[in-house]
Amino acid sequence: MKKILNKDICLKIIVIFLFFTLMLIIFQFINTYKKYNKKEDVYLVFYNGEQQLSEMPQKGNLDNLRFDHAECNNGANIAWNYQKWAPFVTNISKNQTRCKLYFSSNLLSDYFYDIADKDTTNLTYDDTSEVNLRYIGASPKNYIDIGDRDSSGEPILWRIIGVMNNMTVVDESGGIHLENLVKIIRAYNIGRWSWDSSSNEVNRGSGVNEWSQADLMTTLNFGAYWNKESGQCYSGENNKQTACDFSSIGLTPGVKDKLVKVRWNTGTIDEAINIIDRNKITAKYMYKAERSDINGKAYCSRLDCNDNVPRTTTWDGYIGLMYLSDYGYAVGGAKRYSCLVRTMFNWDRGDCEVYNWFYIYGIQRYTLTPVSSSNGPTGSGGYQYVFIIGASADVELKVPAGDAYIQPTAYLKNNIKIKENSASDYGSKSNPFVIEGVN
Repeated sequence: MKKILNKDICLKIIVIFLFFTLMLIIFQFINTYKKYNKKEDVYLVFYNGEQQLSEMPQKGNLDNLRFDHAECNNGANIAWNYQKWAPFVTNISKNQTRCKLYFSSNLLSDYFYDIADKDTTNLTYDDTSEVNLRYIGASPKNYIDIGDRDSSGEPILWRIIGVMNNMTVVDESGGIHLENLVKIIRAYNIGRWSWDSSSNEVNRGSGVNEWSQADLMTTLNFGAYWNKESGQCYSGENNKQTACDFSSIGLTPGVKDKLVKVRWNTGTIDEAINIIDRNKITAKYMYKAERSDINGKAYCSRLDCNDNVPRTTTWDGYIGLMYLSDYGYAVGGAKRYSCLVRTMFNWDRGDCEVYNWFYIYGIQRYTLTPVSSSNGPTGSGGYQYVFIIGASADVELKVPAGDAYIQPTAYLKNNIKIKENSASDYGSKSNPFVIEGVN
């Protein structure tokens, strides 16, 4: 009788235990459902590679983990503020937003963040919303060898513009995510060519300032330069072409494999160039304008702008050109802050350009940024233009069919490593940074 009683008591205890366990599970499920099914809620999960972490790595963690990229559902994106070490979710339009944040060690961008911690003279963070890291001054040690070689076997050097934060990376399937990427520019130009040209019936032969279909875009991303071969390049109005030979200075397959496809911003200022207050054209103003939804034809609808080319303010690709804001933010030295608030239309006074490594005396160079003139009486303008860096350091305008020097610009994949080198001049022209695997 005693044994039976003990069995009954044990059974009741088990039933009660299971009941309360079930209630606890249901309670937790309901709370979790409520917590993560509100429209404003976002659920973040953190990873080191494929390993899920219990919490977000803190700044200065012992494993040297830093933000790599994020993957979100519902079309949301994660922007990362490196200085504040914090994520910011954007483009939230639906509930149950889930984001996976991937952290890694020894990213290419980290290499230059670490340099910036020690070198505050040649590297600084800009005042944009992305807080990008940039090389500044007259002669920073920002040369890099990514494997390009000319016909004599000599390295074809690039220079590092900086680390651009929260760049939209486009993968092979068309998916996108945000990464902090190292941006580079060819140390020397590849010739003097048109940005775009057109027949006499289209914009009076002066070209179309839409980068997604520009002749130069094709040359750099699909044509002779991309394929390291000779061909025909555009060099004047009315679709004028001239022989071009990039068989010595074009991109090799190994170098192309180090570049990442990104979404370039191709917006422009929100007024026509011949009515705008040119004092507005500072680095910060242009940075915002380049990311706007204003295109290069927005203020040019007269007969001189008769092209029917669809207009965009972003473009997905590998090789672009420098932004006007890149040029502006590269100024350093004692005059940095006074130059950053001065219009770049008035930089040729001998104090801004001498502290800017982008400036090369005596040559005009195209940027990626378009701009249109306003309508007016016949003969008063009406063309489409592209911003250029002038021969005397100030900003100028040029119709797309005009020729100016070209410096290809690109972004490097973040899994690339820099070879170790303890020399104090590492990064100089004579001792450039070298990518691992480059002989």
